[in-house]
This record gives sequence, structure tokens and C-alpha cells, in this order.
Amino acid sequence: MNNKTSRINDKHSLKFFRKYKPSDTQKSIISEFQILHIKWDDTEPFPPPFITCLANIEQALYFYPRDSVKALPTPDSVGLTAKSPTITGPKNKPIGLKFGKDYLMIKVTFHPTGLYRLLGIPMQKTVNTGLDATTFFSHEIKMEHDKLVQSSSYDTMIEIVSSFIDRQIELGIKAEEPIDGVAIKMLDPSAKHTLPEWASLACLSLRQFERSFTKRVGISPKMFLRIVRFENAMQFKNNMPEKSWSDIALECGYNDSSHLLREFRQFAEFAPGTLTQKQTSGFGDFPTG
Repeated sequence: MNNKTSRINDKHSLKFFRKYKPSDTQKSIISEFQILHIKWDDTEPFPPPFITCLANIEQALYFYPRDSVKALPTPDSVGLTAKSPTITGPKNKPIGLKFGKDYLMIKVTFHPTGLYRLLGIPMQKTVNTGLDATTFFSHEIKMEHDKLVQSSSYDTMIEIVSSFIDRQIELGIKAEEPIDGVAIKMLDPSAKHTLPEWASLACLSLRQFERSFTKRVGISPKMFLRIVRFENAMQFKNNMPEKSWSDIALECGYNDSSHLLREFRQFAEFAPGTLTQKQTSGFGDFPTG
């Protein structure tokens, strides 16, 4: 597998982040594999192991072979311990994640309809939540998790997960349809099609498109495009912190900065000006989560 490696901010005791490309047999449903490993040491002044995952359009399969992870609305709440492995769908609101002191994450990131094509389940049930993956895959997935617990090689961990995915694909996945390619094209924030135009590209009526898209992705195409635009604005700010939010709002297609502010209220639940004070997944110290 080809891969890309980066090191995380030196405030953390172990800094490892790597992306792996899917194989040719996987790339129709999977965009990439990821590993993130961080350890916290109480003797050093690291930031607390808590991040906010902002609204996003990801479909993913997660493994946590080391310490468990809790999903919670605030850093001080009790929260729910995430199963390992777990599947998640899109989020139209933020959710907090609290890590253990040895946080090791292996993530399979799917294309917008990829997890649907693999599992064949209506993706609405995955929105804003994590589901026990053993419910949807064979019992073999628990055995793969146990192999990850025993492994000390990041590359071997990816091979374990990749081989498992290959076996699931061999069992059969839903045939690719035009809407699957359209959903991928909708990830491009520069694409300016209207919903009827997207529906036409998918060879569907608008009503058929909205119904099928929601089943395959989990959220409506309108919500999907809103989140894509929001993530684009966040990436602009992350890459060019000197830019004002007003300029970013205009560059990303918002009517004005107040329009972007309204989106922040739903998708982040904090004001844009406080972004640099937050630990968020994909922006700042944490490249993913």
C-alpha cells in the first residue's frame, strides 16, 4: 500500500499519523485508511485528551485496540464508551471524544455511499452516533480486533484491517450506480450544480434522488452540501489563519459572515472566533479523530 506519514505537534508524547491508500479492489468504496497514535503522560503539560468532532459527512469503520474512547457532549459529562470496532455515519452536529491515555485509532474512511454498498443498511441509523460493528459484520471482525490488540506494527495493523475488508468485498457488495459517483463529485466545494442538476447527473428525478441519497449517505443532499461547504470554510481557516472569517465566508459561497455564523451554531456549537481555543478533529493539533 502507498502511504503518507506525518508527525503530530510535539506537545504529545507519541506522535504518529499515517494515511494509506486503498487497493484497486477497495477504491470504489473506500477513500483511505488511517492510523493515529498518541500517548498522554501526566508528568508533562499536554492538552487534555478531548476533542470536538465537528459536523462532517464521513462514513467510517473504527478500531480502538488500546484504551477505550468515550463519546460525550462536554468534557465534564460521563458519556458513552464507544465499541471497538464501531461504525459511524455523517454528523450534522458536533460530538465530543475523550480518549484514554494510550489512544490508538485505525480508521477505514469510506466514500459517501461506500459503507452502504458494503453493508446494505439504511445509513440514516448511523447519523450522529456510533454503532457496534459486530452487529453488521460477521463475528470475524471481533477476531480481527483481537489481532490488532496483539500487534505492535502499524503497517501490520493496516494489513489486518485491509485483508478483512477484502474478504467482506468478496462476499458481495451492492452494485455501483450513477448516484454513487455523483455523491463523490458533490464532495468538491467548487461544484456549483443545483439539486435538480445533481439528480439529473444521477439519472433520477429530484424526489428519487433525495430519497436514494438519504438512504445511501444518511443525510439529505441539501444537508450534505451544507456540511461540505462548512468543512471547506474550516479548511480555509486552517490553511490561512490570517484570513478573516468575512473573507472566508465570501470565498466559500456564503451570503455573508452572519450566514457562516449560523452554520457554526449548528455544526460546531461555538463562535468562529473561538476556533483557535478548541481542539477539533481534523484541524489544529489533531489531524483526525
